[in-house]
Amino acid sequence: MSDAPAEHGLLFTTGDEGLPAGYVELAVGPDGAIRVGRRTPDAVVVRTGRIDPAMLKRVLSALRKARPGLAPDDPALDTPAAGGRRLAAIGVLPAGDSVWDDATAAPLPGVGNALQTLAAQILDPAAAGRLPSALIALDQPDPTPAEPTARPAAAIGTVAGRPAYALAEPGLGFGLVALEGAVPLGGSDTEAGVLPAAVALGTAAGRELFAVGGEDGAVQVWDAATGALLHGTAGGEGAQTVAAGLVQGVPLVFSAGREGEVQAWHAEDGRALGLLPVAGHGAAALCHARCADLDLVAAAGEDGLVRVWDAATGEQLHLLVGHTDRVTVLAVLTLGNQALLASAGLDGSIRLWDLATGQPVAELTGHSGTVTGLAFLTQGDDPLLASCALDGTLRTWDVFTGKALNGWPAERRWLTGLAAVEAAGRTVLVSGDESGSLTFWDPATGAGLGECVPAESGFPVNALAAGELHGRPVLAAGYGDGTLRLWDATLRTELRVTAPDGGPVTSVALCRTDDRPLVVCGTATGAVRCLDPRDGVTLSVPTPHTGAVTGLAFADPVEDGDALLVSAGADGTVRVRDALTGSPLLRLAADPRGVTALAVGPVAGRRAVATGGADGVVRLWDALDGRPGAELTGLGGPVEALALGLLGDRQVVVGGSADGGVLLWDAQDGSRVAELAGGDAAVRSMVFQNLDGEALLAAGDQRATLRLWHVASGTLLNEAGLDRVPLAIAFGDTGLHVVGPGGATTL
Repeated sequence: MSDAPAEHGLLFTTGDEGLPAGYVELAVGPDGAIRVGRRTPDAVVVRTGRIDPAMLKRVLSALRKARPGLAPDDPALDTPAAGGRRLAAIGVLPAGDSVWDDATAAPLPGVGNALQTLAAQILDPAAAGRLPSALIALDQPDPTPAEPTARPAAAIGTVAGRPAYALAEPGLGFGLVALEGAVPLGGSDTEAGVLPAAVALGTAAGRELFAVGGEDGAVQVWDAATGALLHGTAGGEGAQTVAAGLVQGVPLVFSAGREGEVQAWHAEDGRALGLLPVAGHGAAALCHARCADLDLVAAAGEDGLVRVWDAATGEQLHLLVGHTDRVTVLAVLTLGNQALLASAGLDGSIRLWDLATGQPVAELTGHSGTVTGLAFLTQGDDPLLASCALDGTLRTWDVFTGKALNGWPAERRWLTGLAAVEAAGRTVLVSGDESGSLTFWDPATGAGLGECVPAESGFPVNALAAGELHGRPVLAAGYGDGTLRLWDATLRTELRVTAPDGGPVTSVALCRTDDRPLVVCGTATGAVRCLDPRDGVTLSVPTPHTGAVTGLAFADPVEDGDALLVSAGADGTVRVRDALTGSPLLRLAADPRGVTALAVGPVAGRRAVATGGADGVVRLWDALDGRPGAELTGLGGPVEALALGLLGDRQVVVGGSADGGVLLWDAQDGSRVAELAGGDAAVRSMVFQNLDGEALLAAGDQRATLRLWHVASGTLLNEAGLDRVPLAIAFGDTGLHVVGPGGATTL
């Protein structure tokens, strides 16, 4: 982070390093390049990218009309108020360089609020976004902390019927080792492609399993006895853009982020089906098409290239070259056994391609801003293409001749999505915009036909798609506050709204199977949501974690199903999968700041998940349907370790915090049961065990101290210093097994 503005551009700053929110700096270059940083007492986070020219144009226009600021060398700028805001414009305004500061007689003009919103939205993609996602393109998927966060992790279980442990250490890979004799039982080194952040041992259907979670969000599961890989998810950024369609009668979802490859998923159970390679460049737009009896997938993104694959085989058929900048939107028109692909983006041009041959058909020019929406429609017997852009205009084009037919402005709004629907016996266009409105248009005349406006307005429409539900035309719109709304296109009434989950919605796709329709959406944090629009129920949970895995646990089977694998991540989510097959079952948005501790166990006859966060709160969830349980409070620092157990006939949750505190709560009503006196170092591991009817708790801390309590009385039975930090603890026949960096010991 710099202490002065760039040679040319804008520099917006706010806050103070001593404040909890820290000091934020946003630098905007004259070409739209952005650099956002936040410095707090604990960390520095920096993100880079660019904003669309449409936003830069609006900001500079507002500054030209604003009250003049101060000269950069004005003495009034020497002593700004702590935590105040300042905006410097250097080399970008006709009137000369100028500085506005809220602590002076030249406070920031209103556009300063937009810059503050921009910085906040970039630094926290999971938060509600009041700026359209189309305005922002980032160079990296996640904030990068100044210091590495990886630390060793361990678990204790059995391998081939013998007690064993798993240990993962940064820079050393991971390994399985027998507790007796320290015999190596398998593992990996740093060349294995997995940077381990969490490990777990468990069983499912009589098989011993070993799971590893990576720093990139990947989760992989092996047969611990044979070393065979059973299933796994690829790490990566997740998905900001999605597409869906029937491929050989099977509903598939395609997803991609700003980096990595395009992922194919089975829509109804979330099984990963393979990758479509884009050289790691990711994609900003996806679509499914049908051409010459083939199912095709097209993807395009930052490099301006459009790739087309056979969806059934994964074979790349075409590489379409022509755009000079990022491609943001794709649309397909099927004409008998042929198909036409339209692509558009930042260069303002629209290109038409013959999908059968991959040859260009036409280039359509006329927009002066980034094209954000494309929709094919039919007027009479003739196919037309409609488009909208951040220049605030809509246009229609003759598909066969490429001739511009009509164009009209939309009240100078940023237009962010476009769809064509058959409503009330006529074809109409529907556009989404920065205000959150859906506006209906007559494509022949450009006349407005009405609007749909959410009750809670103010967040932009980021994505829009059209389809059918119960034989009626519907519109699925994704908003900057993370909600997905389904609208009746004929009555223009809201049919359903889903709660935010995974940050602002960035793309939407509709697909119909034989039994039910599907709505799929990608989000700003990379989550994919696949929903039944009739009731809003989640159907599958494709995509892995989009940050480091912070916890892994196997849940033993009870009367409600098979064994589960539960993973928690720095992305704030918990994922529940079938332990043996890897089929995704549930995704929980547990804590937007990241999950720091995880445990699973039975509560009231059902499997429960306990999660802890940086706020010191422990939360309980049903492992199968995601219903939230009690919130457990009282810890004085971030939750570092969790355990579930039975105290008499009472099911309890135990939490250990970063300040050394250890608390017990009733798992069903959330009441506090006990506080155990310990040390003041962070608790790193815990195990709850019933021996001969007595409940015992063992905990190890960051100062390599192990403590053993009799839980019912709260008596500290033993306290011992060790030669390593206890990362995992288990009661054995001969004593307590403790695993830490370098190996295991028995007390």
